[in-house]
Amino acid sequence: MSKKALGQRGSWFATVDGIALPCVHSHWLKWPHYHDPFDPVENGPSLAKIQKYVQAIQHEKKVILTNDTVHRDAQGTVSGFTREGYVAMFEVDDVTFDPGIGLKFRITSKLSGLQ
Repeated sequence: MSKKALGQRGSWFATVDGIALPCVHSHWLKWPHYHDPFDPVENGPSLAKIQKYVQAIQHEKKVILTNDTVHRDAQGTVSGFTREGYVAMFEVDDVTFDPGIGLKFRITSKLSGLQ
């Protein structure tokens, strides 16, 4: 059964069943492993914003996988995303974050399809 996810432009979270969950980009997923390097970009997110996001993943152990349009800078480096839709809500484990390496985790199970 599919559930409804509701997000806002610019937010790294979307709400499902009244709970705000972190959104992650399908671009960084190599099933079942996820690795977003959080490469620094000009005018990119602050470390404080990234840490709040990572803490939410570590605490909830749930994420929302999104399909996105990938934006690249002149050098071809990923510089941002435009969310196109929600894929599913997943349970995750082995969540780690290091500013030099990025965010990593493993998807352990699908909880629900999303619309």
